[in-house]
Amino acid sequence: MKKELEVDTLTLFTDDGEVECGIVNVMEVNGKEYIAVSPLGEDGDVTEDIWFYQFERDSSGGDEHEIVFIEDDDEYEQIVDKFDEWLDTLEFEEE
Repeated sequence: MKKELEVDTLTLFTDDGEVECGIVNVMEVNGKEYIAVSPLGEDGDVTEDIWFYQFERDSSGGDEHEIVFIEDDDEYEQIVDKFDEWLDTLEFEEE
């Protein structure tokens, strides 16, 4: 039996068109927020691909948040490390 996951989604506008993504995690690193998203497959579930972006919340309290491409390689690696730590805690909690 397949377990259905409810995932918040967002639409990214890329050079290849619109991509519907599931939000996997929002995390803070060095005082900034970042978001991990995964493109949705044809079945509507997240895929194994994970994309990372800086996440800037709408300062007016609304829901017009901004997703910013991470250009700095060192910053990107820090985000990946933080995400891996989060995954490790999930695996530990499941045991």
